[in-house]
Amino acid sequence: MKQEMPTQVVGVGGRSVPAYGNTFDNFSVAYEYASGVRATLSCRQHDGAYNEVTDYVTGTKGIFSNGRLATQGISGETNWKYTGPQRDMYQVEHDELFAAIRADKPVNDGVNMAHSTLMAIMARMAAYTGQVVTWNQALNSKESLVPAALDWKAPLAVAPRAIPGQTKLI
Repeated sequence: MKQEMPTQVVGVGGRSVPAYGNTFDNFSVAYEYASGVRATLSCRQHDGAYNEVTDYVTGTKGIFSNGRLATQGISGETNWKYTGPQRDMYQVEHDELFAAIRADKPVNDGVNMAHSTLMAIMARMAAYTGQVVTWNQALNSKESLVPAALDWKAPLAVAPRAIPGQTKLI
């Protein structure tokens, strides 16, 4: 996406196992970009359920997949499969970071991390409220999930579970 951020997102989700709290345990969201590209994401957190961490990118000439459980490659007009060494993506991330530190070449992913975090927050806001949430709405939101006073001994109030269509965008 060449660092393009989504203009808006719509999402659905819910809490299938109510005994575990007030946060949703499943989401499905669709991001929309100014360029017209749409990207979808679905996830769930259920013990004993199928678990896959894979990126799929569907283009006009094929589908690219990359992840721990998927075949890494492209299927479509021109098929391609990764044949290099099979390495754990999390280990590669750490190897690259440590190599940069040792070479005194800092890696600063701060902007990317902030943008990807806001994308996740947008998705949560959209699913919890049942509303379309724009990048600017999320960026300028006044919502705070932090207690008003931080005190190790104070009990934490548990917010009520969100109800799409009733929970308001703040």
